[in-house]
Amino acid sequence: MNGQPTDDRGNNADRRIGEWADLSAMSRPPAARPEVLRARVEVAVAEQRQPRRSVPGLAMALVVVVVVAGVGFAVSRQRSVVEPSASASAAASESEPPGPSASPSPQVTLPGDDVLDIGRIDARSGWAYVLSPESSKLGVPILLMTDDVGATWRDATPPQQADFQPIIEFVDADHGWVLDADGPLWRTTDGGRSWQETALPTGRTGSSAAMSFVSASTGYLLLSANSDKDPEPWVLYRTEDGGASLQRVGAVTLPDEPALSGPLPMVAFSDPSSGVVAGWKVVLQTDDGGAHWSTVSLPATKGSAAPRYAGVSLLRAFGPQLVLLALIGGPTTPYEPTAYVSADAGRTWRPAYAWSAESATVWAIVDGQTWLDFTTAAGPMYMEATSDAGDKWTTSTGAGPADRHIMAVSFVSATDGWAIFQVDSTCPAGAFCAMQLPAGQLAETHDGGVTWQLVP
Repeated sequence: MNGQPTDDRGNNADRRIGEWADLSAMSRPPAARPEVLRARVEVAVAEQRQPRRSVPGLAMALVVVVVVAGVGFAVSRQRSVVEPSASASAAASESEPPGPSASPSPQVTLPGDDVLDIGRIDARSGWAYVLSPESSKLGVPILLMTDDVGATWRDATPPQQADFQPIIEFVDADHGWVLDADGPLWRTTDGGRSWQETALPTGRTGSSAAMSFVSASTGYLLLSANSDKDPEPWVLYRTEDGGASLQRVGAVTLPDEPALSGPLPMVAFSDPSSGVVAGWKVVLQTDDGGAHWSTVSLPATKGSAAPRYAGVSLLRAFGPQLVLLALIGGPTTPYEPTAYVSADAGRTWRPAYAWSAESATVWAIVDGQTWLDFTTAAGPMYMEATSDAGDKWTTSTGAGPADRHIMAVSFVSATDGWAIFQVDSTCPAGAFCAMQLPAGQLAETHDGGVTWQLVP
């Protein structure tokens, strides 16, 4: 990776990459599937918090994974007739004035069947993070954006393409941010047609970061240290100018939680003052913009007298209403995904829903009240939906593309959404097979997931 910091992040990278490889050949999977997150928790608990993986070692291991998975791998080359957009980006760091930055190479393409991640922004706009179909850049991830519900797509890749899957966040069709492991923080105010960069603070990395913007101007970044010897593993930064500059708020104490040693933390702010950080062993809440934090207790679920929180798979804020998907378990009980909801910016929570151990689901959180839960095991697609934050649920079945399962979803209403459908594995149980990249084909629905149409 460009500008990779040197540190001493453990010597067990090769072993742990095998244990965690189900998540992705990228550093951030588009959907933290419950069974995979549960496995990560159990591995970390069993190892009693081994030192975090070395990022250089991880990068090398993942390169091997990508090469192995690339054998026999086909890429869609369908195109749409779209004029490539020129990008005249300017670089801007915290201490340096804007300067010229290389423009991303033009791409004219449809998402194809190698989509890594998706995000619906509004009824017409969205983005797809895909493997490039260009023969000269085969397997290089690029960011595509659409302004017409997927009829046409344009290249919106920042000038410096990410080595791993970055954090991507848009608050509207124009304002968005992309954060790679080594930085910089890229920001756009015109829907990815041009990008500006902000250098990360010295000693900080985006390799296990979390990000939350409450408006086009105000947002927070939780950045990890790039060395195990740093006395502050996690530090919160605030921006009030859309990411052009980052101001240090202060260290965030996550007990026994060096970066990359377990499930990554997530952050969500309801407004410029009130926010939540959900980490490995603790959920924290602030009402003063992160200057001070208090520990939040998650109540017991039905049939559980003493819940133990052990990680987060999703955290979203919609004003004062927050939705948290947490792993709850105990010394003698398996860790199970459970949904919690807060109506007061994360100060108090109530359980809303829990899965069975056999469930393998993907969630779409439309807003604070409307959630959809999709299960694609053998047989028909099974769906559950709520419009009152989990008090009541309706169930139905749907029909997805044959021999595919849902990998990730993104909805802008209870009816309209996108999904990534990945081809079902043909590897026999117990056999050693080459790892496949967690990529699939984009599909759309206009009836809440009952029927899907693949996007070419």
